[in-house]
Amino acid sequence: MAEKARDILTSIGEVIYEWHSGGDRLRWSSNAFEVMQCDVVATFSTGQAFADLVTPDTIGARYRSIFGSGRSDDGSGVPFECIFCLAPLGFESELRLWVEESGRWFAGADGRAERVHGIMRVVNERQHREQRLRFLSQFDELTGLYNRSVFCDQLRQTLERREKSTTQTCYLVAHIDNFRVVNEAYGFDIADQVIKEVARRISHRLRDGDLVGRISGTKFGLLINHCSEKEMTATAERFLEAARDELINTDAGPVHVTLTMGGVFLGPEIPDLRTAEVCALDALDRAKQHSRGSFRSFNSVPFALDEREKMIRMADQVISALNERRIELAFQPIVISDTHEVAFHEVLMRVNDSDGEPIDAATFVDFAEHLGLATMLDHRILEMTLDALFTYPDARLSINVSPDVGMDKEWSSYLEARVRSYPEVASRLIVEITEKAAIRNMDVAVGFVKNLRSLGAKIAIDDFGAGYTSFRNLQALEIDLVKIDGSFVVDIDSNVQNRAFVRMFADLAKELGVDVVAEWVENEKIATLLADMNVKYLQGFHFGRASKDKPWDAIEPAKAKG
Repeated sequence: MAEKARDILTSIGEVIYEWHSGGDRLRWSSNAFEVMQCDVVATFSTGQAFADLVTPDTIGARYRSIFGSGRSDDGSGVPFECIFCLAPLGFESELRLWVEESGRWFAGADGRAERVHGIMRVVNERQHREQRLRFLSQFDELTGLYNRSVFCDQLRQTLERREKSTTQTCYLVAHIDNFRVVNEAYGFDIADQVIKEVARRISHRLRDGDLVGRISGTKFGLLINHCSEKEMTATAERFLEAARDELINTDAGPVHVTLTMGGVFLGPEIPDLRTAEVCALDALDRAKQHSRGSFRSFNSVPFALDEREKMIRMADQVISALNERRIELAFQPIVISDTHEVAFHEVLMRVNDSDGEPIDAATFVDFAEHLGLATMLDHRILEMTLDALFTYPDARLSINVSPDVGMDKEWSSYLEARVRSYPEVASRLIVEITEKAAIRNMDVAVGFVKNLRSLGAKIAIDDFGAGYTSFRNLQALEIDLVKIDGSFVVDIDSNVQNRAFVRMFADLAKELGVDVVAEWVENEKIATLLADMNVKYLQGFHFGRASKDKPWDAIEPAKAKG
């Protein structure tokens, strides 16, 4: 039984001990060697010998936990718990054990501890995990710099201290240029090496009292003390040189990157953290527009604050609209050219702000893409469109998707999960991808189209003529429809060149077996011209504006299936 108990204690990493004040004797269970990783009996035969190898930074806490609780023994002993660090092989060894200890001490006649018994457990893994969590709560894992939360807190405190301090301070933001190219060319591991080296170079050029943090993936925030507004440009140049003047050695070979920077002097016109961030990011954007690898100060363009505030308000609207599901669908009819009967409807997005006022859809989509939220928008539109297709058997709908949806496996998986068993529903769905998105990555576009066709959906190229797609690319994509960019259609009755382009394209599309949709049809004269050119479908205000009213409401909805 004793042997079994020993094995059980060892398997759970615990060792039992008992200490007696008489002779300072310390006794251990027989599994102590395995758990404590040293000859415990020889090394820790007394309480003093054990205490001598508890690290100085934790021995006080251990003593207070055991004997400093202020409680007295009522006969049942005084319970205690503590965690401390032990150097079992001596302080000259690198081995350290974090030990969790719990037990009871019992008092003698004089009220002082006469006997202690308890259990010790080595908790290195847990302690390291907790230390890691404490580290990550303050520092960026990759670079070791302050993380965004801590950096912003320091920036906020600096702003609050200004009234009591005469120190002049600037806030700079540095961004690694064209980092997407590094990711695509070398992979994420090499990209991480670049970020770490840039962080190191920036850190080495800080003065005492300055602060740097990683505030996003490729952006670094710098808080520069004792720096006037006039000195900002020269200060920024010190950091621009850090990246520009020397190649970064990586496992894949040397890599060259540059920094672009924006900054703001933290004067009285910058009242709070939000304003400081807005101004510095605005200056960074202007620097990018001017020249990669340059610096711009916000203070030289103070009118930009209002513009940036508008951007932030719009960004808030995008996020809240998605979270609060304030996005609705509108449906614009697309008709057959020779009969003007509705063939299908294009799904367009409508969204109101938090006050119920409509937001321009194009602006909303632009901001969603700018914020990296286009994927969420794509998912929401797809979900609502499929709901309509399942509910209304007569509905035939086309939806627009963002340029990167072809690489979004979750979007494709969601679509497949809902329509794989309902090919009739899939056959009533048309997915529109823009010409520019298709030619940007033909391999991705071909795979995306192939997957959609396998489900039974149809594919359209939107805004044809706005990019440079060749008819060879149209053949490679195996699309079903092409929508001619409206700029070629709106004045076709008076513009000879546009009329010639549309006629030529319609003839070639017919040879390829691709149907053509003409957008921006605004009067009957244009509609007649297009019908005569064998353009199969027409779309525009002449046939109806987009409406949130469902054209099939008069028809009894089907019971939802997907």
